[in-house]
Amino acid sequence: MVTVRRSPIAAWTLYAAIGTVATLAIVMIACDGAKRPADDLPQPAKDAAAAARAAADAGDDGDGAVGAPDHSVHADLGSAFAHILRDKPRVLGVGELHLRTDKVGPTSSALARFTAEAMPGLGPTVSDLVIETWVVDPACKTGGAATQRVESAMKRPESTKTEIGGLIGIIKQNGIKAHVMRLTCDDLTTVAPPTGVDAEQLLAVVTRELGRVTRSAVRYRDEHAEVRPLIVVYGGALHNDLYPFKTTAQWSYAAAVDDATGGRFVEVDLYLPELIEGQPLYESEDWYPLVAKVPAGKMLLIERAPHSWAVILPRS
Repeated sequence: MVTVRRSPIAAWTLYAAIGTVATLAIVMIACDGAKRPADDLPQPAKDAAAAARAAADAGDDGDGAVGAPDHSVHADLGSAFAHILRDKPRVLGVGELHLRTDKVGPTSSALARFTAEAMPGLGPTVSDLVIETWVVDPACKTGGAATQRVESAMKRPESTKTEIGGLIGIIKQNGIKAHVMRLTCDDLTTVAPPTGVDAEQLLAVVTRELGRVTRSAVRYRDEHAEVRPLIVVYGGALHNDLYPFKTTAQWSYAAAVDDATGGRFVEVDLYLPELIEGQPLYESEDWYPLVAKVPAGKMLLIERAPHSWAVILPRS
């Protein structure tokens, strides 16, 4: 059965991904402790939730988890994505919770596993891959310093650059067109002035660019009758939200891309258990009790809602 109860996980993602003081204010807005009205969910999510409740009344899902969403256990990420492809996506929006240098966490990242385990199978079917990183207009003399301020605020491990390089290698091997965001000098001045990083502006710019680049790729491939059916976007587990809360919807490109593909956008979030355990926003999810039941070394695939999946990766 499928349940849709998207708690404000996106709010925690802001904190986990950015980590600046400014972000804490956003978290308070998006997760203010107030009871949210039912109409805070988009209509498709409410419809799916109603169906899930009716299914839950009929019994459990076979493993004793009453009301748990549809799920399966897989040996590797390639197998999980093969299952997800049954949704026949035109665009696959893959999100992760980023590793951070100021937090104890796993030694193996979601990006590394995606590159090693999922891309070999996906590669021959992918025409374009959009990556949540950017290049700056060479004419922008302050671009390097502004980018450094953002990198410092996000506290990404140095290994992230190497892992992006590994993904680029797979892209080249498969003849995939790689896309990155292109920021202007004005963008960087807004996002990272000398006084620090403006988290809201950063989220807005990233959302704008991921959506723009992805829709452009869809349009180009459709016009040229591309035989490879899939476009992949890889970034944080906020911008790809297909069922966001109203308070975070402005930072998701998913709705616009879903429209551009005629309803064929599929969201996939990759969660490392070390990054979600002990966090109430995740532990309150209806699927969280399933995590403890997954055999060591395996991964849990959860269908949270139509075209919305989560993969709980094995511990490092």
